[in-house]
Amino acid sequence: MHISALIDKQKNFLTYELEGGFKQLSQKCESVMGSSVKLNELLFSHMQKYRYANLVYVLDHTGVQLSANISKDDILIDFQGQDLSARPFFDAVNHDNSFYLSDAYISGTTLKPCISAVHAICRGDALIGMLVFDIELEKLPLIHQKIEVGDFRQIKGDPEIRSNLFNQNRVQSAMDQAIDTVHTIATALLCELGVFHIKLHYASSRATVWTYDDPYNYRVHVLDEIISPNICLLYPKKTYSEDAKVSKEQIKQVLSNFHYMRFMDENLYLKTGSLNIMNGMIGLSFSCDGNHYLSVSDFLENFENFYT
Repeated sequence: MHISALIDKQKNFLTYELEGGFKQLSQKCESVMGSSVKLNELLFSHMQKYRYANLVYVLDHTGVQLSANISKDDILIDFQGQDLSARPFFDAVNHDNSFYLSDAYISGTTLKPCISAVHAICRGDALIGMLVFDIELEKLPLIHQKIEVGDFRQIKGDPEIRSNLFNQNRVQSAMDQAIDTVHTIATALLCELGVFHIKLHYASSRATVWTYDDPYNYRVHVLDEIISPNICLLYPKKTYSEDAKVSKEQIKQVLSNFHYMRFMDENLYLKTGSLNIMNGMIGLSFSCDGNHYLSVSDFLENFENFYT
């Protein structure tokens, strides 16, 4: 499922969770719309019940704020009377579409990711106002979703670098001169020694690795280390993970393709290649500053069409 579909699913879940309670409060607001004092008291009493809400306020049907800005601790009356009709949600709520959940944004007050939930306040069929909650995302009861990472993604780099692509030529790096040794050691690290993610920086002659035993920290090895078999003494032998999405044979094929891409052209060539055997993803960075992210299976199956 694509990222946009996952976000829509999350927003649908939040609408289901929030709409009922906000509808009840909007109905209570309708009876006190004529008194800002009573409206503030009502909102303040309800703020204590909504642990995920950061702020609540009420607008009239023209977008003028009738209530104060109500937090759990304060009633800030200085905000009463401001015109908020330019807010993105203002035209999204009416009698027929009574609830609206905004896209996420960074709060100018808390500097944290927030979302606004808006419920129409109606009298009969007429819209007379809007109930608005600003909610911090970190407090919301979000559902757990698995984010798939296998889709091919191409990301363009710095336009200045791309425009000068044919004014530059590949310079032989120290890692280029020992690339077969580097790949042999990288294969051992991935297949036998507990490394699940490796990033080979061919242009700058270094490698970055992540291990099963210490996945939250990465280790950087300079060329003298990554071309020496002694580096294997740092990593105890590990059984190859049954959960790996990449076979040992595929690891060798991937590195062989990296070798080809490093030398494939004097202008357009591979600068950095990464491989993660647990999520089965390849990361490629080119001399044009462009980047590709794709699954190992797609990389190997379509290599001739994409990169040769």
